[in-house]
Amino acid sequence: MLRGYKSPSTLPIEANFGSMVMKTDARLSFRPDSEGNVVLAIHGIRKEPELDRPFFGHQFTDDDKKNLRETGNMGRIVDVKNYRTGELVPSFISIDKQTNELVSMKASSLRLPDEIKGVKLDEKQKAVLMEGKAVFLENMISAKNKQFSAFVQVNAEKRSLEFIFSEKEQKQIQQQGQQQRNDQSEGVRIPKSLAGVELSDKQQADLRADKTIYVKGLKDKEGQEYNAYVKVNHEKGKLDFYKFNPDKAKEKAKEITPTNEHKTQVAVNSEGKTNEATKNLGEPLKKAQNQPTEKQVEKQEKVKEYKQAEAPKRSKNRRM
Repeated sequence: MLRGYKSPSTLPIEANFGSMVMKTDARLSFRPDSEGNVVLAIHGIRKEPELDRPFFGHQFTDDDKKNLRETGNMGRIVDVKNYRTGELVPSFISIDKQTNELVSMKASSLRLPDEIKGVKLDEKQKAVLMEGKAVFLENMISAKNKQFSAFVQVNAEKRSLEFIFSEKEQKQIQQQGQQQRNDQSEGVRIPKSLAGVELSDKQQADLRADKTIYVKGLKDKEGQEYNAYVKVNHEKGKLDFYKFNPDKAKEKAKEITPTNEHKTQVAVNSEGKTNEATKNLGEPLKKAQNQPTEKQVEKQEKVKEYKQAEAPKRSKNRRM
């Protein structure tokens, strides 16, 4: 923004005009006022671009409107009037796709590179781009080292060149972007497997859609199995595990890892907790085990007897 660009995305703002309070989303930028002071400019979201009204003295033709609606760029240079100086400035015009605001850029400020994504521009291509028209470039190399082709054109809002894809390609890019956002689920990575269990495509899709899934056969740190309800927690950026289904019994959905039948098992094996029944056990509980077995009880008794026998010896060796 300090370089004169707008904020990357829209931000929620609130303006108080005394008798009226306005709340909206807008992009922000710093602009010089008539006295040369830097002030904050608010670029609010419009329902649609205002193409039927003159834009700083330029009246849009039908072709201008068509190009702006289809690509976001007008595709030619026109004179835009500077109302402070009265000067007519040859400019490119584009639409801010986040706010639908019309934006102009001085044609003289355009600097073309010699190469775009591995493809060198010849003088004819540069001349076409300088006029605001689109040039089709083939066999470019993306940041992911993949080959692609697209139209390239000046975008006044970005103050640089942008890639323009066909309608079909745009849909594919949008779908890929949506899929990527879904995979991240607002910062939460949706795994293909969870605690030793492979999640089905439907289970993964349900998690991305903020639905709760029930997973059987999860394994604790000792390798013992348990079952649990799983749901995305966007606030903490992680997956939560529940005893009850949080969608159907929120008042009972205290966040714990296992279901009730596996509560003791996971507490002992994964969390290192013990109760009177599992004290001195010294080995992991089996699946859904809440009480020690007969052999484990015998082992506990032996440990208890050993500790009682050793207690007098330790007390005799203490120094007063």
